[in-house]
Amino acid sequence: MVRLTEDNEVVSWYKEKFEAHKKLIAGVVGGIVVVALILSTTNLLSIILLLAESTDRKDLCPIHNKISPQSFQFDNTTVFDILNGESFRLQSVQKLSGAVQVDTQIGDNQPDVEDAPELWAKFKDFHKYLEETFPVIYANLKVEYVNTYGLVYTWKGSNKALKPLLLTAHQDVVPVQKDTIKDWTYPPFEGHYDGKFIYGRGSSDCKNVLIAILETIELLINKGVEPHRTVIAAFGFDEEASGIRGAYNIGQFLEKKLGKDSIYAILDEGPGLMPDPLSGLIIAAPATGEKGYIDIVAELTTPGGHSSIPPDHTSIGIMGELAYIIEKDQYSPLLTTKNPVLNYLQCLAVNSNALSTLAKKAILRAGFDKFANSKVVKQLSQNPLSKYLIKTSQAIDIIEGGEKANALPENVKLVVNHRVAVETPLKDIREHFTNRVIEVAKRHDLGVVSFGKTVLNGTSGHFELREQQGLETAPVSPANDTVWKYIAGTTRHVFEDLVFTNKTEPIIVSPVLMPANTDTRHYWDLTRNIYRYSPFFSPDDISESHIHSVDEKVRVDGHLQLIAFFYEYIQNVDTAFADN
Repeated sequence: MVRLTEDNEVVSWYKEKFEAHKKLIAGVVGGIVVVALILSTTNLLSIILLLAESTDRKDLCPIHNKISPQSFQFDNTTVFDILNGESFRLQSVQKLSGAVQVDTQIGDNQPDVEDAPELWAKFKDFHKYLEETFPVIYANLKVEYVNTYGLVYTWKGSNKALKPLLLTAHQDVVPVQKDTIKDWTYPPFEGHYDGKFIYGRGSSDCKNVLIAILETIELLINKGVEPHRTVIAAFGFDEEASGIRGAYNIGQFLEKKLGKDSIYAILDEGPGLMPDPLSGLIIAAPATGEKGYIDIVAELTTPGGHSSIPPDHTSIGIMGELAYIIEKDQYSPLLTTKNPVLNYLQCLAVNSNALSTLAKKAILRAGFDKFANSKVVKQLSQNPLSKYLIKTSQAIDIIEGGEKANALPENVKLVVNHRVAVETPLKDIREHFTNRVIEVAKRHDLGVVSFGKTVLNGTSGHFELREQQGLETAPVSPANDTVWKYIAGTTRHVFEDLVFTNKTEPIIVSPVLMPANTDTRHYWDLTRNIYRYSPFFSPDDISESHIHSVDEKVRVDGHLQLIAFFYEYIQNVDTAFADN
């Protein structure tokens, strides 16, 4: 009996312990569930991971060593004279000013050269100017004319094993609107020099680059340089109209002559050096990619008639409704690892002390963390310049319709220009645009023909959508190979050793995205190393240069820096050590 009682007490004790442990386990499990629920339904985990992120990530944007040519070590007088010599400055001003004075305006939708030779004849005057201004070039380089007015200069190197370097620019300029001529400080084709700037159409887009390339090669020839690596200069003549007659034919010409992937690197017009608005640091920004491009034409046809008996909505009114919907429905921002802008931000995050620690951590996680990405995107979207680096832009640039005040418009045309985010294929833009048009068409019993396919029937007229021109996003060029290292190293050398000699911190060289398109669209098959880069410093290039606008101008100091860079860079890459 006694033992039985003791056994019951033991069992009872174990039961109490089991119940206590069960409650404890239930409490722990419940706590885990609650924590998991909190982490899964809030941003707490994302915040914890963000705070734990290390900012010691120099591998994401290394500061490459400066690279200077051997000639700089024993005779650097020429490059110093380029930047500081008064006589050279005035000669260079004269050459660029003279180039601006030759009118090479072109518009959109130009006919072929053979169909309208008189339209393109103005480029004969420009060629004559170049030949008279650079006799050393024409005496020493092979000059070839592609599709009559495309220019290809070849400075032959002695080592066939080295791929040629291709330097490019374009001869043409955008038109000057006649009703704005009165607003120019100096006439747009005078090439006026005020001691600091050269004014005139094409001074900064981009006859400055073209003239700098020729000045540089002429200097090197006069110094007795005999290159190992062939240098090619190629100048299209309709870049402002998408380069379909100039650069396209030059690209085909070079590919037929040299083959695919035959070029060492291509440098074309693009961003240069500028103070970064976030950090205040001077950033050199070669563009390693370009946004896509598509112009969509929406044409609406409806019955005409006398305006005294109008329908409730005329074709112009309906097209206005579509324009309103387009502008109201903006594309959403998007930032991924495909976009060089993320590389640019990471360079700031690991090399700048101006950004807050939290901002740095968010940038470093933005490529794979949705929470961090949303914070970075929100910040970029608040800036009118940076927001279009991460989203597709849309601009209603042309609207045409109506002939007379008392006649109903039978045909109205709308043209919308899109600069397409790097992550977005053009088919998505076409589909999105079509859906907007269908929305309007249904309200007015209109048919829709979308890019050759009928997608909606109607009895009151019809929309027709077509693509005026389109270009998918450019392949992104490497920013981590030897070719890049030589661009970065030469940039640091020129601007730290020669331009900003009192600068204590290194210049950051970071890839960026080109929101516009250049002639390089026709050179993709020649090399993967394409950089849109005009290496000169401007405190605020867009507002200062007035590109495509009244009082377009360029700093002469910047033009000289461009020549100095080309002078050192051509010599730097004249070796197999510069190859990948």
